[in-house]
Order: sequence, then C-alpha cells, then structure tokens
Amino acid sequence: MRVGVRVECRELRRLVIVVLLTLLCGCQDAVRPSILLVTVDTLRADHVGAYGFEANTTPNLDALAGESVVFERALAASSRTAPSHATMMTSLWVRNHSIGPNNGGTRLAHDEPTLATRFHDAGWDTAAFVSNFMLRRRVGLDNGFGIYDDELRGAELNRPRVKERSAEDTTELALRWLGPGERDQPFFLWVHYNDPHGPYVPPPPHDAISLPTSSDAPAETTLPVLDQQLGLRGIPAYQKLGDLSDPSEYHRRYAGEIQYFDASFGRLLAAAESAAAPRPLIVLLTSDHGESLGEQEIYFSHGHGTTPELAHVPFVLRAPGLAPERRRGLVHHVDILPTLLDLAGLPVPDEASGLPLGSLLAGEAELPTRTVFVDAGTQVSAYRGDRLLRAHVGKRMGNVETGSWDSFRWLAGDDTHLQPEPPAPELRAEIMRYLQDRAPMLSAGGLSPEKKAMLRALGYLPPAPN
Repeated sequence: MRVGVRVECRELRRLVIVVLLTLLCGCQDAVRPSILLVTVDTLRADHVGAYGFEANTTPNLDALAGESVVFERALAASSRTAPSHATMMTSLWVRNHSIGPNNGGTRLAHDEPTLATRFHDAGWDTAAFVSNFMLRRRVGLDNGFGIYDDELRGAELNRPRVKERSAEDTTELALRWLGPGERDQPFFLWVHYNDPHGPYVPPPPHDAISLPTSSDAPAETTLPVLDQQLGLRGIPAYQKLGDLSDPSEYHRRYAGEIQYFDASFGRLLAAAESAAAPRPLIVLLTSDHGESLGEQEIYFSHGHGTTPELAHVPFVLRAPGLAPERRRGLVHHVDILPTLLDLAGLPVPDEASGLPLGSLLAGEAELPTRTVFVDAGTQVSAYRGDRLLRAHVGKRMGNVETGSWDSFRWLAGDDTHLQPEPPAPELRAEIMRYLQDRAPMLSAGGLSPEKKAMLRALGYLPPAPN
C-alpha cells in the first residue's frame, strides 16, 4: 500500500510540475516570466559553497542554490571569455560560431540569432551590463539587447590599458535599469561580473578572508614573478601583487574576490525579484571558465587549456515548477539558450546544440549520456560521463590523452597527473568530427594600435616585433 502511495505521489508531483510549466509557457502575457542570467568571470565550481568549498565565499549564491537545481558537473564551452559567452548566447559549439576559439579579433555575425534577439523579438525588454574588455560590443554579443552597457572606466592594476568594471559598479547600473515600479513587459537581463578575474585585489572586508589549512600540509614554496602572462611555475606578470610570492596568499585573495562578487550578487538578485513581480523570475547563474591554481604547474591564469580546473563551472537554475535538487549528469554552456527559451514558452531553434534542461527535469528524466566539448583553440577536450579525452591541436591532431576528471590534479601542491592510457575510440572519433566541422570565423575589422596593445597585454596577440 505504501509503495502505491509513493508512486501516486510521484505521479502527482510530475503532473503538477508539467501543469505549472505549461501555464508558465502559455500565451497569456500575465505569466510570461522575467529572466536573470548571471555570468561570473573566472569562477571555479570548487570554490563555491554549494559545490563543497569550505570557506564562506558565496553565502548569497549558496542560498540561491538551496532553492534551485544545482548541476554538479557543468562544463564551459572554453577557458576563454568571448568564445564561452558566444556559445551561451547561440547554443553553438565554439567551432560552429563566428567568434571561434579566439579571444580577440573576431566577432559574432550581425545576423546571428542570439538568446537576446529571440527574447527581444518576442516582446521582452532586454539589457546587458558587462564588466570585461573581451565582451565589448565590437565582439557582437550586443545583438538583440535594447541596452548594452559596456562602458568600462576602471583599469587593471598591472595593465592600465586593460579596462574593467567592478562588481559593485556593475550592480549599481543594473539596479538603476531595473528601477522601482511595475513593468509592462517581462525582462531578460544579463549581468556579467568580472570579479574574480585577476589581479586579485578584493576590497575590505573581503581582503581579510581566511582559507582552511591543514596541519600536515607540506611547507609552501614561493614562486617567482614571470615576465609573461601564462603562470607556468610562477606568478604571471599581470597578477603581481607587490612583493607577494606565496601561492597561498594569491589563492586566498582569489577567494576574497569571489566573496566580493557574491555580496553584489545578493543585491542584484533581490532587486531582480522585486522588479519581476508579480511575474515569475527565472534565474540561471554560471561562469565562463575557471582558473588554474597550480594544476599542471600553472598558476593564476586561464585560456590555455580544457582540463577540469578550467572547464568545471557552477550552473545553478531556479525556475517555477522545478524542485530544488542536485544532478550529476553533464550539462554545458550550449544548454543555456534552449533551457531559457523553453522555460519562457518560446520555441527552441532546430540548430541548437544543447538541451532544454527544464523539460527534462519536469519529466524527472535522467540527463542523457552525451559528449560535450571544451575548446581553447590549441587544445580541445571531449567529456563524456566522468571521462575526458584531451587533444593538443596544431596543423594535425596529436598527443591525445584520456583519463577521468579525478586523474587531473585540482589543488596547488597535489602531484597527481593525468594517468595515460590508450585513447577511447569513441571519444577519439567524436573529437575528430568536432575538429573537422568548423564554421568560418568573422573578423571584427581592423584593430587600432590601442586595441592591439590591449590584446597583447592580455596575452591574446603575440608580442610586437622589435
């Protein structure tokens, strides 16, 4: 009898969720939801409390996660900012959109339908507030946004040509746009936070954060400051903080930057909930990529690879009708467009590479086993289940390695490396097909000497000839 009751309750719950989603996706304007998409630059999933981090970095994000579906194994499209965001906005793999794996010099095509154009054309108010130079409107991600605020007046500590905007300033602008009072139309708001991108300079009180330490941890080795931007066995030039040379101190300040972002996120979420009422509000938060903190002897940098420290990102979804839970199936940036469109009652385009996660969750279905790709240009990884295959890409593919997520080192000081084994045949075939199916990239036009200098400072163009 009890088994029958449990079955009936499960079926009733499924029916209620489906009905709620159907109402949410109906034609009546009164139930069209507003959407808040938050992307955080350089945020590793394993430094979020909801993903097991022990320091108090993300109390506001953790509170949201408690009301949401938390996808434990979410992957970024790239370890570079522009390609990852282009995939979020198009649901195309990195090699299938016109930005490609580059992080400078290419743009999204003017006629490329994006998440914003689809919401705008369906009657949503659309706005974006971005904080990173790589997301300036010249890369084409402004397609479909009625407001696209990319006015960056701040400058990085060690690279004054590289402009950015703080989490606090970005939030103030977004709050001003949200404003008081009811809206006639639902909104689609994208807010991008550059913190915790380096240099790690969190303001007080976030600069005083402490990280848990182990009494049996080996003595720390100081690192030299390098004259280039990839932190191979040293501190990259753009991350230099005075005379600091202890990796643990940079790690601590990275956590402080995460905590600083989280304080602003809490204010943004409260304001978006107020502005959306009485409509439902859908919230999706993720990161564009992670950060190396000593894995493979690379410190405090990104953009160079596709392994988990760079690819594993938070992915938290709250929507009416979706019960809070945790899922371990693979999800990816390609899933953002179909998920948000589907939850809002808009059609999912046939060309989307991702899945409408809300519909799968509403039916209590398991996420399908599939292969997803992380692309950093010269390195591509195919992930499937808990396995990955990493290919180093040049004129021809070579040096292919396979392993599990856990066979890569995750924290500074761990000496574990990828365990070599024969390449998985099915993953090798899929990665070969992926590499061969490449759309042409679109030039962003001539770069001014100033923009070239910025891209060189970021490490995205080679040094100027002598």
